[in-house]
Order: sequence, then structure tokens, then C-alpha cells
Amino acid sequence: MSQNPLLEVELYAFASNTAQFFLTPHEFDVDLDGNRYQSLAIERNELALGAEAAKAGLDLKLPPNCDVVRHLLANSLTGDTTSITLRIGRRDTWGDYWWISGTRWMGRVLGVEVADDVARVRCESAQVSLKRIGLRRLYSRKCSHVLYSAACGASPISASAIVSNSYGRNVDFDGGTPGSVSGGLAGGWLQTPAGARHMIVSDYGGGVELLYPVAFEVGTEVLLTVGCDHSTATCESRFGNLENFGGFPFIPTKNPFSGTPIF
Repeated sequence: MSQNPLLEVELYAFASNTAQFFLTPHEFDVDLDGNRYQSLAIERNELALGAEAAKAGLDLKLPPNCDVVRHLLANSLTGDTTSITLRIGRRDTWGDYWWISGTRWMGRVLGVEVADDVARVRCESAQVSLKRIGLRRLYSRKCSHVLYSAACGASPISASAIVSNSYGRNVDFDGGTPGSVSGGLAGGWLQTPAGARHMIVSDYGGGVELLYPVAFEVGTEVLLTVGCDHSTATCESRFGNLENFGGFPFIPTKNPFSGTPIF
């Protein structure tokens, strides 16, 4: 007896201001409504049933080297928001025609973490976002703007470098880190010729330490972009951008509701 063909698949649509990705965790691509959902190894957590399903968070596991993960990592540096929709596609029993039978989950990507063999993507339901009370922006001493975003307004400071050695999370350069960016790369990123960005944890004169291990061929030319510690001193001295500073550095340190009165 021959097996029945698969009649139902999950369909994931990622959309930001600059790109869209259509994916399915099944072993074949799906053409539907003019979009091709590319087959990709995707795992997700179990969603709640009934009325709570739409409110549940969505946690995905994807290959770390896929295009959508690279895009999400780049967006985490620029502050762009990526929405995600999980739909169910069905195929007619009498033909090969696919149609969307319903939407299982909608929301936005909160963040992405990359390990050696897997990328974990955390997503928040649209219902949770809409019901959140108050502003999302944090009230803090340091600036809450994403560096180089529209709200930040600072101009990127970058310099090119040639890779001389790559081992684990460390990358060395011919002649060391360029002087124009040396000492200020923590929180910035290293960009490859293909456009992939890798966050820099620190720089040590001869090279940089990345957030996670990446292998580079010797002689590769990369672009180094400086970071920011979100303090007023760095905002002024490094970027001359204090007028756009998004923090509140003069919050009183003394609590008026405890201790002696403030006169």
C-alpha cells in the first residue's frame, strides 16, 4: 500500500523593513500565493492550546549559517524590527494545489542567540505586545538608543583591515587594529565581504574578540565598525552626538522616600 501524500505543512514568514523570508520545516519547498517557502531545518517549542495559543511565546531553533539568522543578527545591531507569522498550509487531496488554511501564531522577533551548531530565535506574541501598558523605552542613566539607528543619529565610524590569523573567537589583522578605530570597537561589529556582521566583544591592539567563533581565511578584507558604551562621555567624545543622547544621566541617586528628607 502506498503512503498518502503530506496534506498539511507549517509556513513561516519573516518580514522587516528591508527583507522577507519564507520558510517551511518540511523536506520540500512549497509554492503558495506567489511565494516560495524554502525548506529549512526548523524546530519550535510546543504552543499552548485553545485561547492561550496566540499569547504563547515562540522559540525557534535554526541552522546558524542560514540567511534569516544573518539578517536577524544585522537587525539586532540596527534596531530594525522583524515580524514573524506561523501559518498552516494545506494541499488538496485531488491535486497539487496548496492553500493557507489558517494562521497559528503572529508576533515579532525579540532576539537571536548563536551557538556552534544552532541559532535560537525568541519571539513574542502580537497580543502580548499590544496589551503591554506604557512606553517600551527604558528610563535609564545610559542611552537606550540602538547605535547608528534613526533615533541615535550618529554617523558610523569604520575602517578596513586584512585578516592575518583566525582562531576561535579571536581575529588578528595585518599591522594590528587600524588606529582610527582602535580602542573603541567593543559593542561594534566586524563585517565580512558577503555582508555578514559579527559582534565585537573587545579589541586588543592586534585584533578583536568576537561574540562567537567564526573562521576567516587569511587575507580576507573585513570592515570594522566602532561600538558605544551608551555613556554621555563616549557619545560626546567619540561621536559628537550628545544632542541625541537618549539616557537620563541626572536621575537623583538619593531616594526621597527613604532616609533623611531632601531640602
